[in-house]
Amino acid sequence: MASFLTFAVALILAVNAANGLKCYSCNSKDSTACGWGLASFTYSTEECQSAGFLNALVGPKCYKIEAKDDQGNSYIARGCQNPPAFGCEAIAKTAGWLSGETYQSSCSTCETDKCNSATKLTGFTVFGLLLATLAFLF
Repeated sequence: MASFLTFAVALILAVNAANGLKCYSCNSKDSTACGWGLASFTYSTEECQSAGFLNALVGPKCYKIEAKDDQGNSYIARGCQNPPAFGCEAIAKTAGWLSGETYQSSCSTCETDKCNSATKLTGFTVFGLLLATLAFLF
């Protein structure tokens, strides 16, 4: 039974390592396009690196941080969040451009490939845009 359990854990680790999560990777300090949600096709991507056993249990996530400093400057960063870097505060502090400043931030994480781009368009939004276009044309 112990050898079966060892085999099962090894298999889970191997499958997880083979299926790396891909996230958009950019920050608005280096590229202003990072702040343009609809330009996600221009962002570079990165495959989240395996962090070993902890990654198999928790798994990597993609993140998107939006922050504003005390002068009103906006910053956006996107990338991979690997365990044990839990929480957006840890990421915000390591981003560099936020250290030592007063800022407001919001952060979101997700677990599917390239999910940290702009807000997804829902069917209702697409229908509304189509309806507005037709009303404008006719």
